[in-house]
Amino acid sequence: MPESCLNPRCETQTPRRRQQRRLSRRSLDKELTRARHKAQRAPLLWLLVVDTGPRDPDVPIHERLISAGCAVQNVLLMATAMGYGSALTSGKALGSAALRRAFALGATDLPVCFVNVGTAHEAGRAPRRPAPSQLLSRWSPDG
Repeated sequence: MPESCLNPRCETQTPRRRQQRRLSRRSLDKELTRARHKAQRAPLLWLLVVDTGPRDPDVPIHERLISAGCAVQNVLLMATAMGYGSALTSGKALGSAALRRAFALGATDLPVCFVNVGTAHEAGRAPRRPAPSQLLSRWSPDG
């Protein structure tokens, strides 16, 4: 499809494609509204960003992501130890151009998640946890 056909008024677009674009915009609007609401729940909201650029070629991206995850886990544990509630949130907004502009993210900056810390008004529901036998296995070199 030619670049000019990305315009919603393009005559070569099918009615179905125009409807999909409208639904997509409505879906994005709903997602942004939910994200704004989530962002106002906790008094402390951080955006975790990992630099995926070549700044330090000796540290591969997977190590940067693991390090960021460890740092966030320490923040969550410290918040809990201090009596605060904490949680990670994410969603489609992390991939939006508006978020990248709002946080002045560079081309190699990867927004990973939001870190929320505040006073919990009620206990969260406990997640269903699988039995350890579903996650663990025994390995031996003999096979």
